[in-house]
Amino acid sequence: MKKVFILFFLVSSTYTSLKSQDFNYARLVVIYGNNIPFNFNSIENFKNGIRIEDGTILGITMVDSVANLPTVHGFDLQFRSFNSQGVIQGSGANSLPLSTLEVEATDFSGLGGAVYSGLQPLSPGWINLVQYTDPAAPPFNDLNYSMNQVRISYECGINVSLLGEVSDYYNVEIEFELIPTGPGF
Repeated sequence: MKKVFILFFLVSSTYTSLKSQDFNYARLVVIYGNNIPFNFNSIENFKNGIRIEDGTILGITMVDSVANLPTVHGFDLQFRSFNSQGVIQGSGANSLPLSTLEVEATDFSGLGGAVYSGLQPLSPGWINLVQYTDPAAPPFNDLNYSMNQVRISYECGINVSLLGEVSDYYNVEIEFELIPTGPGF
C-alpha cells in the first residue's frame, strides 16, 4: 500500500509542474495557393509579363503565454528561393535569373498595422516582406491563422523581360519564414 501512495504523489507533482510551464509558439499556415503556374502563351505575355494577384494566402498564429515576462512583440515574415537556389531552373541547361520573379505581401485580414515592403525580387538570401508589431504589446495579443492573414502576389517577366529567353518549363520553390520579434528573440 505504501508503494502505490508514493508513486501517485510523484506522478501528480510532476504533472503540476509540467502543466504550469510557459511557452511561446509561432505557426505559418498556407491557406491556399501552394502551386502558382505562370503560362506565357502569347507575345503580349512575353512583352509585359504576368501578375498573379492573391496567389497565396498565409495564415499566422502566434502566442505569447509567458505571463510574468512577455517576450513577443510581433513578427517578421521573410522569403527566399528554397535552399538558396541561385536560378529558376528549366529542363537541361536552361535557366532564368531569380529576379525574373517578384513577390509582394499585403494585408488580407487582421494585420492592417503591419509594414509591408512592397514588390521584392526573389533572391537566394532572406528578404523581409512584412514587419508587424502589436500596438498593445506588452502584453502581446495572440494571433490566429483564421483571422490574421497575409496575401502574397507574384509577378513574372514584368521588370525583367522574357523576350529572347528559351521556351521551357521553369520551376523554383519559394520558402517563407515567420520570425517572432521582441526582447526575448
